[in-house]
Parts: sequence; structure tokens; C-alpha cells
Amino acid sequence: MQSLIDADKALLLFFNGYHTPYLDYVFWVITGKFIWIPLILSFVYLFFTKGWREASLVILMVALTVILCDQLSSGLCKPLFARLRPSQDPEFSQFVTIVNNYRGGLYGFISGHAANSFGIGVFSIMLFRNRIYTVSVLIWASLSCYSRMYLGVHYPGDILFGAIGGALIGYLTYIIYERLHTRIFKTPNQYAGIKAVNIPLAVMYATYIFILIFAPLINFRIR
Repeated sequence: MQSLIDADKALLLFFNGYHTPYLDYVFWVITGKFIWIPLILSFVYLFFTKGWREASLVILMVALTVILCDQLSSGLCKPLFARLRPSQDPEFSQFVTIVNNYRGGLYGFISGHAANSFGIGVFSIMLFRNRIYTVSVLIWASLSCYSRMYLGVHYPGDILFGAIGGALIGYLTYIIYERLHTRIFKTPNQYAGIKAVNIPLAVMYATYIFILIFAPLINFRIR
């Protein structure tokens, strides 16, 4: 076990070791919530293109995915394992590069960001069944996870097990969604292959372009 912990620390130092002022701004914004509000709104619009009943069911299942991921991370694993974040470990934090003095909560196993991003990612991948979307959302989830190591608030192990737990929850909630949908509407998933998925894809990439250009101007004011 100690050898695994040492390897986890060494891997974190590899991911956390290269910093520039520009990338500090970029990953500070990427790891935040407010910057993704337009993307969330674009998904809401997409869901309602199939009517309010379809939208209500899928939004309910997305909310369930987030709740389960949060409970797995913050409600169960963090208090159970009580593993200090690298930024909070008094014996290790001196080797970690911290951005904007942000250290997060006390415990970090498992990562809530990883669980939520991969939970929503897997659920939506199965919902839309679109190859370009699948690649794009996996990139989005992976960058969200990497940002947590870049900022020094999670070990790779926190990320890995958070992603696995989130992916399993996303798969489970989609199965529940599919069965409820068939029982209520007597039809298969109406979002599979929908062309309007290009709308949130466009918003996602436009957001990344915005971050790359304007992150230094935001200057740590929002997350």
C-alpha cells in the first residue's frame, strides 16, 4: 500500500510540476462552475426541443446523477477514508504548487469533480450516442480532472477512483432513465442521434476558446 501511495504522490508531482502564469489562469477558470453556465443552458434548451415531458425526465435523471456522485464523494468516501488533499498535507504540501492560495477542503479521496464530470459524461454519452460528442465530452471531463491535479488539490488516485465511481453512476442512472422512459412514454430514447447536440458542442468549444483568450483578464475573479 505504501508503494502505491508513494507512486501516487510522484505522479501528482509530475502532473503538478509544470506551471506558468498563463496556465494558472486557464486551469483556475476551467475548474470553476460559472464559466460553464452557458453550456448548461444549451443542454436545457436541447432537452426541451423534445417537449417538456421528455425534458423533465432527463433533467431529473441528470440531477440524480449529480446527487449520487456528490454523496459518493463527499458523503461517503471523504469522511470514510479521510485522506488529506496534497494541498492540506503538512508533510507533503511544501512540494506542491498551489494556485491563488486555493487548497480546497481537508479530504480529497475521492474527487467530486472527477465523479461529477464522468457521471454526467457517461450518462450523456449514452443518451446522445454521437461519436463527436463522445470524444468531446471525454476531453471536457479529462481536462476538468487534470485541472484538479494542476491546482494541487487532488492526487491521481483521487481522480481515477472518482472517475470510475462517477462513470458507474452515470451508467446506472442511464439504465434507470431508459426503463422509466420506456414505461412512461412507450418509446425508446428520443435523444439518440439528435442533430441538435451540435448546439452544446458549439458552446463547449466556444467556451474553451473564450477561456484561452480571456482567462488572464478574468484574473482569478471567478471560478
